[in-house]
Amino acid sequence: MSEATEKKQTPKKAAAKEPEKQAGIVVYIGPDIPGAKQYTTYNNGLPDVLKDRVKTQSFFSSLIVPVERLAQASAELAREGSALSVFFKRAAESRK
Repeated sequence: MSEATEKKQTPKKAAAKEPEKQAGIVVYIGPDIPGAKQYTTYNNGLPDVLKDRVKTQSFFSSLIVPVERLAQASAELAREGSALSVFFKRAAESRK
């Protein structure tokens, strides 16, 4: 793969990791925190509290999913030891 091709693909990967910049409706599936409740949907960007959490604790970005992935993400949350389950626990611990 050429260097130019790699540079063109990088922004797409970065955009996928930043849910607050995604188009469409997203759902916060993490634990309730002041300013954001679990399973709240957002269609005009994220509230500042979630943007701040994503900046300071990057794993919060995994707890913001496109509404189309909600069923799959909820099933993964329920599965002990899954990545989302671990991130949810870390988010819950960070509230303390």
